[in-house]
Amino acid sequence: MGRGRTRKRAGVKGAMRFVLVALLTAALAACGETASPTSAATPAHEGRPSALAGDYKPMSNTARALTGAIVIQRGGISFGNGVILYTRTLNPRRGGDLIAKNGDSYAAAVVGPGSLQVELRRITEQVVPDGVIGLCGAERPQYVALAYDDRETTVTLLMFTGDEPPGPEALDSRVCARFGYAAPDGARTREGVVL
Repeated sequence: MGRGRTRKRAGVKGAMRFVLVALLTAALAACGETASPTSAATPAHEGRPSALAGDYKPMSNTARALTGAIVIQRGGISFGNGVILYTRTLNPRRGGDLIAKNGDSYAAAVVGPGSLQVELRRITEQVVPDGVIGLCGAERPQYVALAYDDRETTVTLLMFTGDEPPGPEALDSRVCARFGYAAPDGARTREGVVL
């Protein structure tokens, strides 16, 4: 009888090890899928949220005069004039979405097509160096919308004041500044190479 119990215990232990190994393998595979980086150029309409990133040079007169070049990263935006915005990305928007109740769409505000991708971010902190004017003057911006086409050749930043996020029901949200930027040498590809 002792050998029978020992074999049963060994069989149960082996089965438990197999289940444990299978669970760990599945968990590691799931981690690998979620940890894989998504391309900055993946359009939001493909089901995966896009995170715009990279260096852009000033294109509009206001951007040239006030901010200089920008670097867009997942957690914020750095401006050539020393201003830094720390941000948190919200749900993506489309160019045709309204920015305020009975107001314009993002596309109308940036004078672009309704097919624009719009990345709306909540500004958690604005760092303004001494002697530099904030992006909305004396007011603190609360939200920033990054509107861009599928190829990410240009991006327009719309700065918003007010406590409400821009949207079709927003009453306390207004555009305080608009800045235009262009990719330094053309369009960005899925691999991040500038053509």
